Amino acid sequence: MIADARTAVAFLTRIPVGAGALDRDGLSRAAAWFPAVGLLVGGVMAGTRWLANLALDPAPATVLALLAAVLVTGALHEDGLADTADAIGAHTTRARRLEILRDSRVGAFGALALVFAVAFALTVLTPLDDAHFARAALVGHVLARWSTLPQALVLPPAHRDGSGAMLRPGRIAVAVGSAVAVATALVAGGARPGAIALASAVAITAIGALAAVRALGGVSGDTFGAVAKLVELGCYAALAAAWAAS
Repeated sequence: MIADARTAVAFLTRIPVGAGALDRDGLSRAAAWFPAVGLLVGGVMAGTRWLANLALDPAPATVLALLAAVLVTGALHEDGLADTADAIGAHTTRARRLEILRDSRVGAFGALALVFAVAFALTVLTPLDDAHFARAALVGHVLARWSTLPQALVLPPAHRDGSGAMLRPGRIAVAVGSAVAVATALVAGGARPGAIALASAVAITAIGALAAVRALGGVSGDTFGAVAKLVELGCYAALAAAWAAS
């Protein structure tokens, strides 16, 4: 279990935990820990916002918190969002979209997607106090990493190699990860807001997975990252709206 947890941290973050090679069996076992890694990333983001708020206004403190999350993850999901936006946004054949997906260069759709992601998160999170910000960060990052599990369980990979083919979690791993995700959403988010965030995460995951299969023929590490980022943003919005209405 400890080895699997270290593998999950090594795969999803830049934290040096001394994990071994990331092979298919090890990565698939480690998938159960993916939502738990979201607790780590969300904690870093929340702690940065709290510390920055001691000296700065909420807006720059939120910018630093978002930057901390990007740095600790190596912009993994942001990279996936940009690549997927460029691939799906292109009006071309499926084969060409797959080529674009593997191209590390960022095009117009990818750049616009990144700008939207940063601006949306900043706008939604800045008005929250530190406590609600921390709760949103935990729920958003946990459910973002959960979103990969059901996709990897049931959908075909777009490529024969890469994360889409390597990550093939079993039902038990998906069930364990899902339990962590549900518990985090309902405890950290609150019963009703957490349930709304969960529903948003499920809907965005389903829509994103359908778009990946229709446009690319399957899922990949980039599409996992793109859906995760959209789930994260959707959870922020759902929680902020639910808290404002209560």
